[in-house]
Amino acid sequence: MSDLIRGCRRPILFANSEWETDFVRIETMDVSGDTTLYRLEELQTVDDVFAVSGEAMRAHKGRSVVRLNVDGKTHFLKRFWLAPSQLFKRHVRRGFHELKIIDWLNAHGFAGPKVVRRGWSGVAALRLRMYFLMEEIPGELPLEAAWATHRDRRDPLLHALASFSARLHNAGFIHTDFSERHILVGLDKAAWTFRLIDVERASVGRVADTRVGDDLATLSASVMNERLRKKLRTDFLDDYATQREYWPADYPVRALVEKSKPTKSF
Repeated sequence: MSDLIRGCRRPILFANSEWETDFVRIETMDVSGDTTLYRLEELQTVDDVFAVSGEAMRAHKGRSVVRLNVDGKTHFLKRFWLAPSQLFKRHVRRGFHELKIIDWLNAHGFAGPKVVRRGWSGVAALRLRMYFLMEEIPGELPLEAAWATHRDRRDPLLHALASFSARLHNAGFIHTDFSERHILVGLDKAAWTFRLIDVERASVGRVADTRVGDDLATLSASVMNERLRKKLRTDFLDDYATQREYWPADYPVRALVEKSKPTKSF
């Protein structure tokens, strides 16, 4: 990608003690909240980005997610690195995959996270670190929260969600973690908008009905409200099926979802 930032202030060497110390520091500094105000212009190199702290949202060996205040706006920073104890996890590769999926969504009439900065560093062809910084869009809510908030617009919301989900699958997109918290809902005047997040397990290509069923089963299993869950397993599915390409009018979508399994436990 032409806009990847490749700069790094000092060479990074695999199995170098300084390199290992850097990443131990990163893993430990993300465990508490941080109110530091950053400026986007200050985050020019990979070193700059890996030096910042923030409010930890998720942290593992080899990857982390933190919330930052950048230029007065909420941002989320995902960082991936080659951790000596996690050589076979391929976190950096997963980071590049997620970024590729985000770019695909934004280029094909859908919406993924708004990426405002990205970069990587390494030695020769070995990519040791990568990151991308995402800006939060004000007013967007996870699906279940949006359904609870817009009490008088629940049916139009689910109809729009059915259309959106069908378009995704028609385009060959499978989320693999299609839970309600990964679907951010906005209302632009009278039009519903949907933004997908956490797409590191997503894929684009030929879509098998079994994987579609798993996506839809994950969606209904992820909600806590029983009324919404029932809607997602009945009327929503019927609406969705009418908008799937190449499906006959009487396609048994409810039976498909009934025998499918959510891709994670809730």
